[in-house]
Amino acid sequence: MSEAVSVGHSDDVAPAATFRGKRFAFLVAAVIAALDLWSKSAVFNALGLHEELWLAGSWFGFKPLLNPGVMWGGLMEWSHLLPWMRVVAAIAVVIMLRSSPASARVTLIALGLVLGGALGNIYDGFSEGVVRDFLMVDLDLPGFNPFPIFNVADSAICVGVGLLGLGMLFQRSPEPKPE
Repeated sequence: MSEAVSVGHSDDVAPAATFRGKRFAFLVAAVIAALDLWSKSAVFNALGLHEELWLAGSWFGFKPLLNPGVMWGGLMEWSHLLPWMRVVAAIAVVIMLRSSPASARVTLIALGLVLGGALGNIYDGFSEGVVRDFLMVDLDLPGFNPFPIFNVADSAICVGVGLLGLGMLFQRSPEPKPE
């Protein structure tokens, strides 16, 4: 009897990290970045700074604001470094994308959302010196009344990070291979 010789990788060795099979994640990132930049431009061209436009009662609307910090206006004293810190974070996301298996669709979509959001806010940081926020949500929740104003990029980042967290929480350990 002769044994077949396998060329490529064995089951014991993880495949090399590549971008093969990950185009959809980059497409998600491009769509999110484009939607973020378009929506910021549309709202900031239509409304004056700090002008409010309620679209759904008093719970959802637009109010253009310039945010020199990060979420909830934090880290404002580091505003001159924030665009570069966002670039480093985006590079880390690309590295994570590269090392994720192409079969991990939810992970790839989540990383695409985070990358797209980061790209939108990176653009703002370098071109505007601040991040343009405009989405108002007021659900009258204790501690979040009113909820901080945000943008499409921030939403994509939060959803992406949430998906990554849920993925880690519900991730199954690989079954040990019998010897």
